[in-house]
Amino acid sequence: MTDSKSLNLSINASDLENFCNKLLSRSRNIAKTHDALITLESFFSVFGKPAHGTEAYLLIESTIKAITETSRQQLLDNSSSDLLLALRQCNIIALTVVHTSLSRNDFYQILQTVVGQLSDDDIRLLMVWSANWVKEAKQLLKEASGVSDAMDFDKADISAEQFHAMTDLDRVLNPS
Repeated sequence: MTDSKSLNLSINASDLENFCNKLLSRSRNIAKTHDALITLESFFSVFGKPAHGTEAYLLIESTIKAITETSRQQLLDNSSSDLLLALRQCNIIALTVVHTSLSRNDFYQILQTVVGQLSDDDIRLLMVWSANWVKEAKQLLKEASGVSDAMDFDKADISAEQFHAMTDLDRVLNPS
């Protein structure tokens, strides 16, 4: 007996692939599209439990994973270009946009690649910029909170996202 409040879906790998490829080709924001594809992948995993292990499920799973990896690569490629420009301009806002759109691991991965494309002078400038920015931000956070191990970003008037982006940049450029 079927629950009258449930919906059964039938999805085949070919239709799924066509749908996702159209989604990718029409994307205006690859980060949002990538997030949507990850959500779709999770949806299949959760609501497809009765079919886990079947040939049909495994085909759907491999199809969505391949498309999600394609979107991830597009995101990394776009982010690399954006990060290179942000670093060359010492643009904290653009740096933060890239940082927040990626996992920490992906950010570190593209940062390593992008740093390799910079001149020695650019790298030295970034090392000084990030070190000074983080040092000043930590001092402002300490003063604002009154406690050394608590950070009050609002009171210090520092964006938490910018702080984390600059801290991650500084970790790579100025390892202690």
